[in-house]
Amino acid sequence: MSSKLGEMLVSQKVITQGQLVQALDTQKQIGGRFGAILVKLGHVSEEQLASFLGAQLKIPVLKIKDLVLQPAVSALLDVEVLQKYQVLPIRKTGETLLVAAVDPLDLDFVDELQFLTGLRIELASASRTDVVKAIDYYFNGKPCPEIREAEKARGIASGQHQAVAAGTRASPQAVVQSLVELLIEKKLITREELLSKVSKN
Repeated sequence: MSSKLGEMLVSQKVITQGQLVQALDTQKQIGGRFGAILVKLGHVSEEQLASFLGAQLKIPVLKIKDLVLQPAVSALLDVEVLQKYQVLPIRKTGETLLVAAVDPLDLDFVDELQFLTGLRIELASASRTDVVKAIDYYFNGKPCPEIREAEKARGIASGQHQAVAAGTRASPQAVVQSLVELLIEKKLITREELLSKVSKN
């Protein structure tokens, strides 16, 4: 994300070349996410960064009140995965999963989420603070008045997601089934070949 985001921010005059160099140097010294370093150095705010990424990538920008989960998506991914990539699954529509991401430029997590869920990932941008608050609310039982109010407005009972506090990864069977369907869909194997192989074993 570092160089790509940095170049985008400089080209749009959100930060200066000097601020970019300072942020890259800081990242080399202490590590961490480039966006978080820009925020820590005071070059951009979290909200400014989320809005910028949304506009540049032409994806929705979600605020804290928008981070209301559908009950069905809570159990799709481990909370550890959500915390690692700073993402939050919001809703499933057909075979598509809308995911709020702090770093929507990170394509590695998109591939992993697609593999784990068997769904096509559609991205939205959100600030780090809002995503962390929502993860804590849904998976760690911490209060968040903004999300609670948004749930009330939508007629969703509070705590529906608390039953999956630890999160649960998509079952191995579901992953294998999705993988097999994908291989058949891409015409890499036929159903007959698969059945023939299974019957031999």
